[in-house]
Amino acid sequence: MAGKLERPQVQRPAAAKPEQESRLTNVRTKRNRTTSETPKTIRLTADEKLMCAKLTGAVQDLAPSKTITDSTILRAALYLANQAGPEKLVKMVKEYL
Repeated sequence: MAGKLERPQVQRPAAAKPEQESRLTNVRTKRNRTTSETPKTIRLTADEKLMCAKLTGAVQDLAPSKTITDSTILRAALYLANQAGPEKLVKMVKEYL
Protein backbone atom coordinates (compact mmCIF):
# COMPACT_ATOMS: atom_id res chain seq x y z
CA MET A 1 0.00 0.00 0.00
CA ALA A 2 0.88 3.59 -0.31
CA GLY A 3 2.46 5.62 2.47
CA LYS A 4 0.63 7.40 5.25
CA LEU A 5 -1.75 10.12 4.06
CA GLU A 6 -1.29 13.56 5.54
CA ARG A 7 -3.65 16.46 5.46
CA PRO A 8 -2.30 19.62 3.89
CA GLN A 9 -1.95 22.55 6.27
CA VAL A 10 -4.81 25.05 6.04
CA GLN A 11 -3.65 28.41 4.79
CA ARG A 12 -6.03 31.22 5.54
CA PRO A 13 -5.96 34.37 3.45
CA ALA A 14 -5.10 37.63 5.18
CA ALA A 15 -8.11 39.62 6.34
CA ALA A 16 -9.05 42.24 3.81
CA LYS A 17 -9.23 45.77 5.18
CA PRO A 18 -12.02 47.88 3.73
CA GLU A 19 -10.99 51.11 2.03
CA GLN A 20 -13.80 52.93 3.81
CA GLU A 21 -15.68 52.04 6.91
CA SER A 22 -18.74 50.21 5.72
CA ARG A 23 -22.00 50.68 7.55
CA LEU A 24 -24.63 48.01 7.86
CA THR A 25 -27.46 50.53 7.68
CA ASN A 26 -28.03 53.89 6.12
CA VAL A 27 -29.16 55.39 9.44
CA ARG A 28 -26.81 58.05 10.72
CA THR A 29 -25.51 57.55 14.19
CA LYS A 30 -24.59 61.19 14.76
CA ARG A 31 -27.76 63.18 14.26
CA ASN A 32 -28.20 66.89 14.69
CA ARG A 33 -31.02 67.04 17.21
CA THR A 34 -32.41 70.07 18.92
CA THR A 35 -33.20 68.14 22.06
CA SER A 36 -32.33 64.73 23.39
CA GLU A 37 -35.93 64.04 24.35
CA THR A 38 -38.18 61.67 22.45
CA PRO A 39 -40.73 63.37 20.19
CA LYS A 40 -44.13 64.18 21.69
CA THR A 41 -47.26 63.41 19.72
CA ILE A 42 -49.97 66.02 19.67
CA ARG A 43 -53.35 65.74 18.03
CA LEU A 44 -54.63 68.67 16.00
CA THR A 45 -57.91 69.10 14.17
CA ALA A 46 -57.85 69.90 10.46
CA ASP A 47 -58.57 73.57 11.24
CA GLU A 48 -55.73 73.71 13.77
CA LYS A 49 -53.32 72.14 11.26
CA LEU A 50 -54.34 74.71 8.66
CA MET A 51 -53.96 77.54 11.19
CA CYS A 52 -50.49 76.28 12.10
CA ALA A 53 -49.46 75.99 8.43
CA LYS A 54 -50.64 79.55 7.68
CA LEU A 55 -48.86 80.91 10.73
CA THR A 56 -45.70 79.02 9.79
CA GLY A 57 -45.78 80.55 6.31
CA ALA A 58 -46.35 84.06 7.66
CA VAL A 59 -43.50 83.80 10.16
CA GLN A 60 -41.22 82.26 7.51
CA ASP A 61 -41.88 85.28 5.28
CA LEU A 62 -40.83 87.61 8.12
CA ALA A 63 -37.67 85.62 8.90
CA PRO A 64 -36.43 84.13 5.59
CA SER A 65 -32.95 83.36 6.92
CA LYS A 66 -34.33 81.06 9.65
CA THR A 67 -36.09 77.77 8.94
CA ILE A 68 -39.52 77.92 10.55
CA THR A 69 -41.46 74.68 11.00
CA ASP A 70 -44.72 73.76 12.67
CA SER A 71 -42.67 72.50 15.60
CA THR A 72 -40.92 75.88 15.87
CA ILE A 73 -44.29 77.64 15.99
CA LEU A 74 -45.60 75.34 18.72
CA ARG A 75 -42.44 75.72 20.78
CA ALA A 76 -42.64 79.52 20.45
CA ALA A 77 -46.29 79.34 21.54
CA LEU A 78 -45.16 77.66 24.77
CA TYR A 79 -42.93 80.62 25.54
CA LEU A 80 -45.73 83.07 24.74
CA ALA A 81 -48.14 81.15 26.96
CA ASN A 82 -45.58 81.13 29.75
CA GLN A 83 -45.23 84.92 29.51
CA ALA A 84 -49.01 85.45 29.37
CA GLY A 85 -49.57 83.48 32.53
CA PRO A 86 -51.91 80.65 33.50
CA GLU A 87 -55.01 82.86 33.84
CA LYS A 88 -54.92 83.91 30.18
CA LEU A 89 -54.14 80.35 29.15
CA VAL A 90 -57.17 79.00 31.03
CA LYS A 91 -59.31 81.65 29.34
CA MET A 92 -58.06 80.57 25.88
CA VAL A 93 -58.67 76.90 26.69
CA LYS A 94 -62.23 77.63 27.80
CA GLU A 95 -62.89 79.86 24.80
CA TYR A 96 -61.38 77.79 21.98
CA LEU A 97 -60.93 74.20 23.13
